[in-house]
Amino acid sequence: MACHYCIRGMQEDEDHFAQLGSDFPHDLFNIDIEIRWISSLHQGATLETFDRSIVGRRDLFLFEENGRNIIHSLVADSSASPELIDAVVVPSILSFAREVNSLPMNLGRQVIKLRVELLVEASLDDVIGELIDESVTSSVNFKPASKSSIKALKRVKWDDDDEDEGHLPLKKRRKLVEGSSSRKGCTVCLDEFSDGDDVASMPCGHVYHYGCIVKWLETSHMCPLCRFHMPID
Repeated sequence: MACHYCIRGMQEDEDHFAQLGSDFPHDLFNIDIEIRWISSLHQGATLETFDRSIVGRRDLFLFEENGRNIIHSLVADSSASPELIDAVVVPSILSFAREVNSLPMNLGRQVIKLRVELLVEASLDDVIGELIDESVTSSVNFKPASKSSIKALKRVKWDDDDEDEGHLPLKKRRKLVEGSSSRKGCTVCLDEFSDGDDVASMPCGHVYHYGCIVKWLETSHMCPLCRFHMPID
């Protein structure tokens, strides 16, 4: 699953600073930055939120190198990747700040308050990694399953109509799901199974997307649902 993002900026009222009148010797930016990571696998549930604010001189912020350094210092301790910061966050905020500063409505305005929101959709690897991290904290014997046991997983196609070998028709898959307590979806990525999905059955009977359970077992030898222990090397 590819990682997607959406960034937007808006100018807000600056009532807090307006009441101070002309006590400031310089024109200022008051900038709020919020980065929010969401999971498309969990109906847009928020995984993590990062907020930072800064008040500084507009002339210094609008200077390219200085502005970049300020933004970098603001988001340095966030989970955003350096590539996302350099390619999206920094240029977007600088461009938006210049645009707002040049608006006729802001001519003579001493304080301009901006809010920039970045929404990042977490990739499948991020979600699986998060689940694995949780398992690490709750398991002392956290070891990958053996390569031979992963290779031996029963692997089939989730399919309604095809009765050929290697496919799982409707009646069989219902029986498998009901008997395994795997419900109708993969409990690693939380997506429902769809026709044509590549799925795998664990020895304990629980069913997952093949790619999801392989990633999991390469880090943990235990079934995510029942903690069944797969062989280890």
